[in-house]
Amino acid sequence: MEFNLQASIGYAKKALDLSKKKNYSRGIAISNFRIGQCLAELNTYKQGLEYLDKAEEENTKLQNQALNFEIRRVRSRIYGNFKLYGNAITENRKALMIIPLIKKREEEKDFARILAYENIATAYTFMNKLDSAYYYLNKSRIMLEKSDLKKFLPNLINNYTELGDYYTIAKQPDKATHFLRKAVSLAQKNQYPYLSFTFKKYGDLMLYQKNNDSALIYYKKAQDISEETRLRSELPAIYQKISHTYFLLGNKTFEEKYKLRALELQDSLNTEVISASNLVINTILSDQKEELVQKNKKRQSYLLLISAVILLLLLGLWLLFIRKTKNLNHIKKISSEKEQMLIQQKEEITLRYEEDTKNLEQRVNESFDEVVQLAKNNSPEFFTRFREVYPEVIAALLAIDPKLRVSELSLCAYFFLGFRTKDISIYTFKSLSTIRNRRQNLRKKLEILPDEDLELWFKKLVNKNN
Repeated sequence: MEFNLQASIGYAKKALDLSKKKNYSRGIAISNFRIGQCLAELNTYKQGLEYLDKAEEENTKLQNQALNFEIRRVRSRIYGNFKLYGNAITENRKALMIIPLIKKREEEKDFARILAYENIATAYTFMNKLDSAYYYLNKSRIMLEKSDLKKFLPNLINNYTELGDYYTIAKQPDKATHFLRKAVSLAQKNQYPYLSFTFKKYGDLMLYQKNNDSALIYYKKAQDISEETRLRSELPAIYQKISHTYFLLGNKTFEEKYKLRALELQDSLNTEVISASNLVINTILSDQKEELVQKNKKRQSYLLLISAVILLLLLGLWLLFIRKTKNLNHIKKISSEKEQMLIQQKEEITLRYEEDTKNLEQRVNESFDEVVQLAKNNSPEFFTRFREVYPEVIAALLAIDPKLRVSELSLCAYFFLGFRTKDISIYTFKSLSTIRNRRQNLRKKLEILPDEDLELWFKKLVNKNN
């Protein structure tokens, strides 16, 4: 609660060691979860997911539904950080289905719902589905304003901030100011210091109103708090906002200084994201495989029921034909053929679902790994293979600028895959300054704002054209 995540990990590790010595299953499960949760907040995604998986595995013995909810909620936040917003929403909806099974007071269940609504609203905001985001934000606000303020203070402040941001994007500055002031006032009244997110959104509002000096003040406040709490994931966006504000103020030196800070930190975060990408994909595929298995079981049950009904009908027909025609051999032949057909259909359905599951796993793993390896090898086949695997990316880029050269499209492919500028320089045997210059030229051609993250821009572009 004090945002001292390193200390939290230390205590959770001690609890884990003691729990293992005592063979205390609940302690093992919760300690693994706490470590995974803190690592995820610190953007150490791979290890965070590993500890969440350990907690989930231990929880299969306990069937602690409250812990099951928390694991899915935190995992959904990691999916959101990987820009897998659809998966993040799905994970939160699964979490919402678990809440009625939690053996706690209704007030605590409502708090769980609020957390899930917040995550869904955030995902919809990034997907630019503002109406859906507002729906969940407003649901949270109504529940929070009826709840105990002491318990839900951070959530209510965050909710007001999100609503302020929504109205800024919706170009309603008066309403945006109203909610952001409520957030700051509530925090100051209750001596709540962690307002980096709120100050950043206040800076956005000031920038929208062309009050650049005030925007810079709010962004600097957000920077100070984020650096103090060591929440690195917030800092690249704040640095980019400060750089853009200095650009508007005509201060070239500080513009470049903060732009470089943002790039260096984002490169570091991207490295952690890439290192965890396989684990994320495997986790998603595992969930999808489980869903396919459950659907297959239901289909098999339906098939068996239909088979039973058909067999009963066939039996009735068989008795009827016996009485009318006495042609028993003919009836047996018809029954046998129909039974064989049903068995064959059942086998074909089962094989088709197994094949779909294998193809899904193979396609995601092999295609991604193959394209990344070709990029690292600077293979001449890299761009051709990338275009085959991600044709929608190339189509979207050419729709913006049909005159883009193959070399420029190839560089776009590197950024789409999450490669850092420094890595591209190494793998393509070109100087770092050359790659940076080409990156800047791309931004101009594709009309990408200076504070826009390239990888996020590509994801949004593809989603927009789907």
